[in-house]
Amino acid sequence: MRKPTTLTASSSKKKSDTSAFKTVASKTVSRWEVFGIDDDANETSTSETAMKSSMRIADVLVRAFPERFPTKTAAKKAIRRGEVTVNEAKADVEFEVLKEWFESNEEGEEEGTTITIEIQARMNANFGAGDAASSSRLLSREDMPKEIREGDNATTVAYEDEECVIVRKSFGIPTLKTKMSGNAARSKNSNNDNNNNNSSSNSELEGWSLDRVLPYIAAPAVNVEGALHRPRPVHRLDSLTGGLVVCAKTRRALKVLSEAFRDRTARKRYRAVLIEYTNAHGGLGKRKINEKRGTITSNDMGPKRNQYAETEFTICDETGEDDENTVTKVLIDFHPKTGRTHQLRKHAEKELNMPILGDDRYGGKAHCDNAKNYRPKLHLFAAEITLPPEAVPWRNDAGGGGGGGGGEALNVRVSEPAFFRKSMDATDVWNASTFVATD
Repeated sequence: MRKPTTLTASSSKKKSDTSAFKTVASKTVSRWEVFGIDDDANETSTSETAMKSSMRIADVLVRAFPERFPTKTAAKKAIRRGEVTVNEAKADVEFEVLKEWFESNEEGEEEGTTITIEIQARMNANFGAGDAASSSRLLSREDMPKEIREGDNATTVAYEDEECVIVRKSFGIPTLKTKMSGNAARSKNSNNDNNNNNSSSNSELEGWSLDRVLPYIAAPAVNVEGALHRPRPVHRLDSLTGGLVVCAKTRRALKVLSEAFRDRTARKRYRAVLIEYTNAHGGLGKRKINEKRGTITSNDMGPKRNQYAETEFTICDETGEDDENTVTKVLIDFHPKTGRTHQLRKHAEKELNMPILGDDRYGGKAHCDNAKNYRPKLHLFAAEITLPPEAVPWRNDAGGGGGGGGGEALNVRVSEPAFFRKSMDATDVWNASTFVATD
């Protein structure tokens, strides 16, 4: 019998790297399992599969491991990642299992010989937990821009376990890098206003994004099946918005966490400072908030302005008096029930008639234009995230990281930046000396 001990000239160079991979599934398959032919049945099958003389390895994986590979696409991805071996030789997507491998070719050899397929998972084993190499998994924080490395606007880890990490994103950097560099991207996000006060003048942040920062603050998974080379964000925040972002360390986490945000089972709380202008300052008039808590709905979101959006809110504090000389400010919590683009900023402006402080795109331009000697940050911050048990299944695994167990949800919360309170306490929001929330 000719066994696939080696593949093609190109694939034979891909030897199994036992230091980086660990076998997580193995199966010995027969000709019948691959081609649907049973010699003992003394029957001749005329099915399309049985008539084949060979079968691509992706098709074999779907047959042999239906739970792990429900589709051929999933199988091909595993093959490209170098996770599939046939008789200890790495397979590529062009590799074929030949029917003749299962036939007797040598005297005394029994028919029905099998082949062994192994599924391996990358374990990042080169970085052992607790050893000297562990600390070297992070890039040097000293290479990060100072503005997002230290101080009130630093990007930091709020929660971390073996399969996910939740970080506090700095204001002024996008979640994912774009073709445009930092300031250009922020300018676009603020609708390219000619007098765009939200654009940071700090060239230090040019080209920086959360996914670029992650290797400096969050280590990849260690000795975990399906470990990603580096943590990856599973949802986004606008570059002008700071706060919590959930990132996956493994393929399993990437899948279940993405599903939680897609299906809206992940709950988020944003904290914001809203501002009410009086007519003396060219503002928008009376606010529409008449209670401490409520629900905002609209049907004009999305590119075609025909999508439904819903936001619950709770007023936490308010300052100022509604007269010609002062501006009323409201500290508020938003709980979005849908995820439309700029939903909270639009609801604050249009439905509450109180734009978010520092938002020169949605209702706040009059304030930003009056504050000529400083540039206010957008006072919107993702302060809390709750993930359902099904989004963090590893916390319920025996010996899983993060604790919690028992089907408990994962709740992570952080305090809003100090400048939120300073802005609320400022008696003159037009004076840069008392209003400190600036870029």
